[in-house]
Amino acid sequence: MQAETNNPQEHWWAEGDAPVRTKSRVTYFIDGQATMLTMCRYFVKARRYIYLANWGMTPGMELVRGTDHLGKPGEQEKLVTALRAEGLTEADIAYWMGGQPLSVQNVLAYAVGKGVEVKVLLWKCSNLFSHYNPTEAQRQLAERGITCILDDSSEGLLHHPIESLHQKISVVDGNYAFVGGVDPLIEKEGEFDRWDTPDHPFATPLRRTSQETTPHPWHDAHTLIEGPAAADVETNFRQRWNDVVEHHRMSKELLIPAHPIPPEVDSPSIVQVVRTIPQHTYHFPPSIIRGIAQVYQKATQNIRRFIYLENQYFWLHAFFGIDLPFAGTDSLEMEQNINNLGQALRNGAAATLILPDHPNVGRAFSDEGLARLRAEAPEAVDEGRLEAFCLGTSMHEQGRELYRPIYVHAKVAVIDDAWCTIGSGNLNNRGMADDTELNIAALDSELAQALRISLQSEHLGLVQGDDLLALSRLVGKHYQSQDEHMYAEQLLSSLKGKLADPLVAMRLMHECAWDNLKRFQANQPLHGHLLPYLTQEEAQYQGVPFREEHGWLESELPPVKQEENL
Repeated sequence: MQAETNNPQEHWWAEGDAPVRTKSRVTYFIDGQATMLTMCRYFVKARRYIYLANWGMTPGMELVRGTDHLGKPGEQEKLVTALRAEGLTEADIAYWMGGQPLSVQNVLAYAVGKGVEVKVLLWKCSNLFSHYNPTEAQRQLAERGITCILDDSSEGLLHHPIESLHQKISVVDGNYAFVGGVDPLIEKEGEFDRWDTPDHPFATPLRRTSQETTPHPWHDAHTLIEGPAAADVETNFRQRWNDVVEHHRMSKELLIPAHPIPPEVDSPSIVQVVRTIPQHTYHFPPSIIRGIAQVYQKATQNIRRFIYLENQYFWLHAFFGIDLPFAGTDSLEMEQNINNLGQALRNGAAATLILPDHPNVGRAFSDEGLARLRAEAPEAVDEGRLEAFCLGTSMHEQGRELYRPIYVHAKVAVIDDAWCTIGSGNLNNRGMADDTELNIAALDSELAQALRISLQSEHLGLVQGDDLLALSRLVGKHYQSQDEHMYAEQLLSSLKGKLADPLVAMRLMHECAWDNLKRFQANQPLHGHLLPYLTQEEAQYQGVPFREEHGWLESELPPVKQEENL
């Protein structure tokens, strides 16, 4: 059912870039396992072309792991039936079932081998701001016949000193586009592995560092776009790719032509692809694009009942490489967002924020942004209408419980179960103004509510295994067997019974988080993943140790047990 609004075309959307579209479908995917599994199947069945633009890429990274690849014992026939129903040819299925690792480079090379045009655009990042080598990634891809160019458009004296090209997008045959927060990337000798399951285990052999430990659990969100809106993601890729080719005077044979807009699909959604592109980055018009900032500002002005946010950052000031908020300039876009949130809270709305306890940078910046929001509406804090949480996981080892933070990398907003956005844009100066970003925004009550409920059910520990992927496929109208479809319908109905009321869901999250804090203090296992987001002062009050840059939730890591069941 379509969300009710006074004038959705006027009050929710950005102006001056991509159009507002109807008859396009958005399917959400939660965490890297579901995202990469779905991406991989679309890459394997590609017929004409695959375009990828990423902040970073690890060519040898396995997109599909464990039983997702060849199926559980005795279920290979079921897997083949699903692959066939999803549009893979017999040759594609033979490749999938062949047993070779379904890594980025292997899958893209398979596509090239059957005549698919593959183009990869990677940010040419500095070693100061990333733990992977784009030149080496380019070399590895080239060895497999994959065309990859490095984009240095963020460099120069006129740019923000730590500006990045942060989009995470891919396009398959023009009809399908993936947009969100997930890069096919592993950084820092395995420590930052974007592939993870909704269970976010403390340790698993499916995710390993070079020291044979498991990297931090990683929570993220991504989408698949079908229909005319996929063309806007492709336009973004074509503009960026062609700009780099022309600016560096590469062969004109590398230029990408415009393709026809894909056919409409049956969907009630109203959607828009929105971007952030700073001035002086590219040569195509308009010279400055602030679409993500526009939709956040308009959407936060529309809050009536609640907003649910997940984000890597919540910064009021710009970050210049020093973890001191007073050293950064004001972010006008975030100032407006926080003002709008404060006004909504003063009007009686509720707000839930999910933030990482241990961000890579800027912990003090998020603390400052949260403090400012609390100061905007102290009555909302007192009444339990403003809550901030982080995520963690635990494991019993050698007679005691160990704890780790789950890295929150998702960039998600849901407002009033009517509107939602997922993408690469963070809630800071970089996502709103200083980096190159891309989000999808959608006005669709069924989609928005299912997204919120799925995320909350994950954090509350109400789902397990492939439950979230089953919900994604149900809501996105993707292939499911009769039994899978029936199970997903029953699961969604059950979760709606618990979480459909956002205020009830918020209270359940509060109870879970504070119960888990008591469990942490008593060295007991966590139930679900929720914990309160604690500032340094709050951590001291609760009697838990706090590290200024890295929060409070951490334990010494044991080695991965090699005999664990894959």
